[in-house]
Amino acid sequence: MRRSPNDPSGQPDWDRLNGEAALSRLGRGDLLLGYQASTLEDLYTGTALLVIEKSRRIGLTWGLAAYAVMKAAAQPSAGGMNAWYMGYDQEMAREFIDTCGMWARAFGMAAEAADEEILEGDGEKVQAFRIRFASGFKIVALPSVPRALRGKQGLVIIDEAAFHKDLVEVIKAALALLMWGGQVVVVSTHDGASNPFNLLLDDVRCGRRKGMVKKITFDDAIAQGLYERIALAASIKGRQILPKDLWIKDIRDTYGDDAEEELDCVPKEGAGSFINPQDLQACEHPDAGKPELYAGGLWYLGRDVARRRDLAVLHGYELVGDVLWLRDRQLFQNTKFKVQDDAAAALIAQRRMTAYWIDQSGMGEKVVEDEQAKYGLTRCVGVLFTGPSRLDLAIALKDRVEQCKIRIPPLPAIRADFRAIKKKGTAGGGVSLVNATDEVHADEFWAAGLACRAASMGGVVTPEALTAGFTGAPPGFHGGDLSDPYDQPLDFSGFI
Repeated sequence: MRRSPNDPSGQPDWDRLNGEAALSRLGRGDLLLGYQASTLEDLYTGTALLVIEKSRRIGLTWGLAAYAVMKAAAQPSAGGMNAWYMGYDQEMAREFIDTCGMWARAFGMAAEAADEEILEGDGEKVQAFRIRFASGFKIVALPSVPRALRGKQGLVIIDEAAFHKDLVEVIKAALALLMWGGQVVVVSTHDGASNPFNLLLDDVRCGRRKGMVKKITFDDAIAQGLYERIALAASIKGRQILPKDLWIKDIRDTYGDDAEEELDCVPKEGAGSFINPQDLQACEHPDAGKPELYAGGLWYLGRDVARRRDLAVLHGYELVGDVLWLRDRQLFQNTKFKVQDDAAAALIAQRRMTAYWIDQSGMGEKVVEDEQAKYGLTRCVGVLFTGPSRLDLAIALKDRVEQCKIRIPPLPAIRADFRAIKKKGTAGGGVSLVNATDEVHADEFWAAGLACRAASMGGVVTPEALTAGFTGAPPGFHGGDLSDPYDQPLDFSGFI
């Protein structure tokens, strides 16, 4: 099938023709705008996984097509490879291949006319569009089905990823290519905070997955020449656009309430998200998670139990006024229970421990028995994770977040855990909780929920709890009634 210069309907592909006309008016060093060029530079550094959150309609795909052409046209000795593009619909696939053909002509690279090919994937045939180069490599635009990537090698570009039907499986299939030395680019505007694309961003930011994150907002694109490029394209079509300030205002007015998500890369609360991301952000504070700022208040410990694959988590919160401040955060993976128990004991020895709540499910049974033998049944409580008890813990945390009565550090890892839990309606009209992704197990969510539920019960303040670990109370401490240490400076030298 040939689409140069016509599409299957027989109509001229004016966007491509105008794009080529615009290129002819630009100097070779001006073909790409700053953010397009910097994206290619990031890829040429060799990063295996690049995840890009971007504004709507800034022409980034146009720049990525140039990179795909340069990789596919290069010889193997120069890093050449096949390129695989995946949009969420067929028209995106066609447009990408046409754009690649335009770049090939602009660069003077030998390439065949675009055509179709049929690929085999898991025993099923997949229709794709392609352009082949003299190097022997090709660029293929695939439909958005995970099986289309199976067994492939090279560069993978997943465009508008947040809008793919099965993004989690698509990403799994794409990342399998990395073991053969390929590259994966996942690029999209946002579609909600709980969307798998946004969770992937958090995974990379917090180190759960190795890669690089890049953000390109509408304002970034404007500052790097987007308006001028659009004005040039409009002039080629024989029309003018509004003056710059009015044009920017018109674009923002067009998106209205969606402008933050569509243009500024700020994801909205995703459908079914149990904790509102905006509420969660309001609870973030840079002083949270710093053990040295513990000021002698009542302290609540939540413990999520794990031994091998998942994380074991200790979250210790100090009650300051009516706000829980995360003071102590310890994570363990594939760590013996004795090491975890000793870590909890070391914290308890230095804090006025009021309540210690533990996940008692499965392997947590023995952990609870051992800890209750040390700290008593009153202060140490085991919780079996049934549906109702999980919802109870989650609501205790949610209430704290909504009332802004909890403080957590602004860490992507914690943010990802807290966002990973979604609510789901049941057939009987009730609510159940599910993980939004298998990649995040929400261990810190449950440790925080245990601590928040413990605090909501008040706990039992024993003489031991009021004196444990201290050689003297710091200024401002009056029994269990602690004035907010952020209202006045405190001297921390009086305790360990």
